[in-house]
Amino acid sequence: MSMLSFTRRGTVFALSALALAACGGGSDGDSSSTSSGSGDGEGIVLQDIVFGDPAAPVTLVEYASWTCPACLDYHTRIMPTVKADYIDTGKVKMVFREFPTAPANIAVAGFAIARCTDDSQYYDVLDELFMRQDAILTLARQGGPVVEALKQIGANHGIEGDDTFQACLDDQGNREAIRASIATARSQGVDATPTFFLNGEKMDENARISPITFTAALDEALGEPASE
Repeated sequence: MSMLSFTRRGTVFALSALALAACGGGSDGDSSSTSSGSGDGEGIVLQDIVFGDPAAPVTLVEYASWTCPACLDYHTRIMPTVKADYIDTGKVKMVFREFPTAPANIAVAGFAIARCTDDSQYYDVLDELFMRQDAILTLARQGGPVVEALKQIGANHGIEGDDTFQACLDDQGNREAIRASIATARSQGVDATPTFFLNGEKMDENARISPITFTAALDEALGEPASE
């Protein structure tokens, strides 16, 4: 059964007028999952994909959803600085953990596509999903061809053909991995996106107000003077 055919609930919704307002949620929407790591809660086995040097001294974990406007805001305004100055330089390794927000079935489908690619492409797919967030959510509100839009994203990253696309959505490994991310988030008290943990400690939600405040927290974790 297609992951996108489970329910129409949540496909018509009002987006927050404030991009900085956190998105509520964390629904598996008859979920999905996948990649490499190990879990915090009993019986949970995480499959994390690490972005950056695995030996980096600081670990940044983000619980987020590509359908969340506040998450898009972070990835647009702050993530480029974090990537260039901290991840690419080997100071910070990042782990993105899926925490689907409305419309959950569409969010989960996008995450499944990312997890069907080679690990090295996961974040490339994630970037494209964020880039197309507004267009896809507009299609969802209007009852448009969301599946075709997601198929195109998949094709851009090597998931070509209807059968391959459907097999990706139906893959049990993907479902289990995404469920593991959601379960771990809930075990850590995550109830909104984006939520960040720095070396295992939950970050103040105000840290993402600007690149300056966010990188100041990273500098503190690294034991370095705050960036100018």
